[in-house]
Amino acid sequence: MLVVNAVSAAVAWLLVVIAAALRLRPGGRSGSGPLDRRLSPVETSLLRGGARGAAQCGLIELYLAGSIETGWRRTVEPGRHRLPPRCSEVARAQFYVLYKPLHPRRLQNTDRVRRAVRGVSEELERARLVVSRRRVRAVRILLLPVFAAAPLAAAAGGPEAAVWLGLGLLADAAAVALWVRPRRTLRGAALLARLRREHAEVRTATESRPDELLLSIALFGASALRAQLPRFTQESGLLTRPPGEPLDRGGAGSGEAFVTCGG
Repeated sequence: MLVVNAVSAAVAWLLVVIAAALRLRPGGRSGSGPLDRRLSPVETSLLRGGARGAAQCGLIELYLAGSIETGWRRTVEPGRHRLPPRCSEVARAQFYVLYKPLHPRRLQNTDRVRRAVRGVSEELERARLVVSRRRVRAVRILLLPVFAAAPLAAAAGGPEAAVWLGLGLLADAAAVALWVRPRRTLRGAALLARLRREHAEVRTATESRPDELLLSIALFGASALRAQLPRFTQESGLLTRPPGEPLDRGGAGSGEAFVTCGG
């Protein structure tokens, strides 16, 4: 029993350490990248909130440009303005896919939008700011056996079963933390924290300052959407699930401002 518990705990923690090294190590090739220039709002959003964050930021680009507006029952639909020339590729993809009212998540799940978001992700991977999806999958495969450590300790029993069970549960907790961790590397997390400190003032931006408002959404995500674009966020269903799944209820209405996308 002692041998079984010791081996299972040791293997579990070894796998956790290997997974942590793979998950947190920047990877990729060193060299120039987005750190040598200003990140776009969509790149910043992907660094903060992954693929969904990037797609949401692209949608806000279109909204601030008047290129989309809210539709019936938590959808977005084409607006009164055409697509301005300086939009991000993620915003451009959503604009050309949107020909009828769609829930934002269904719009973001279209192939064209996913390809545009993947292009942004690859740029940040080359800059060693996020890890690749392939590596995330590899880490999760490594972590799967870790979750067997605690059940094995409980099943083996013995005089020190509580100690081995505790070690197994700690390994489980570490594995869960690595499993759900955002794709940011430590380098990416440090950059995001610095950008948030340097641009804290954008949290008071309104639609009269669209570039700053877009940056606030990119840096702070859902909290900025609820605080700075509450009516559009609620009416469009931007932070809810598509119809057929539980939805938040909210108000209606939206403002409009014509600006150049991006910035």
